[in-house]
Amino acid sequence: MSSGLLAGWSEQSTAILTTRSRSGTCEAPTTIRAIDIVFVCTGNICRSPMAEALLRARLVDVAPAVTVGSAGLLFDGRPAEPNAVKAMSRYGLDISTHTAQKISLELLQGASLILGMERQHVREVAALDAALFPRSFTLPELVNLGEIGDRRPGQSLDDWVHEIGAVRSPDGYAASDPRLEIADPMGRSLRAFRACAVAIDQSVTALVASAWPTPPPSDHPVAPAPSGGIHADRDRR
Repeated sequence: MSSGLLAGWSEQSTAILTTRSRSGTCEAPTTIRAIDIVFVCTGNICRSPMAEALLRARLVDVAPAVTVGSAGLLFDGRPAEPNAVKAMSRYGLDISTHTAQKISLELLQGASLILGMERQHVREVAALDAALFPRSFTLPELVNLGEIGDRRPGQSLDDWVHEIGAVRSPDGYAASDPRLEIADPMGRSLRAFRACAVAIDQSVTALVASAWPTPPPSDHPVAPAPSGGIHADRDRR
């Protein structure tokens, strides 16, 4: 376990993970499926699997063909944190079978959109390949940039992501910015996990509204009033 990657985690969180690691982990996946949108967090056991489940649920009716996945910086094969599972159960979502996987170029290079929970995650993604940076954001950051303009009819997700991300520079990610990050609940109470889930859900809902906007209702001509004025039918009854 990299001490550098765990620098932002509390001693309690690190102790929990170290204890669990002694019991062994599952084998890492041997095949990687194509994923359109990938969420990234530190361990892929709290925030990113919650985000993955929430977005997948939101897209069932508006974009069922879009594939959603998640990955992290540290683990392969570790299950989701119990409090993350409990937090998702409030939304009717089950992530109890989730297993963590580490980010890799193979996993990310085909993605249209990569969403970290912190700027550190965006930096780690770009470190794999600088070409991944233009499609990598923190989740709250993308929501803020998405307010610049919704995806237009006929515009691909790739083109929309490129358009809203064009104003950025990798130099702006050297430091953390809590305003554009989802705080890590690892090692904290169930209440903290639930608060984290609410924050993620709000951002995911805003993302769907921008990337898959609901078309405005078509204007239907208003039928002319019956002869004799709008009360003519009533008067004839």
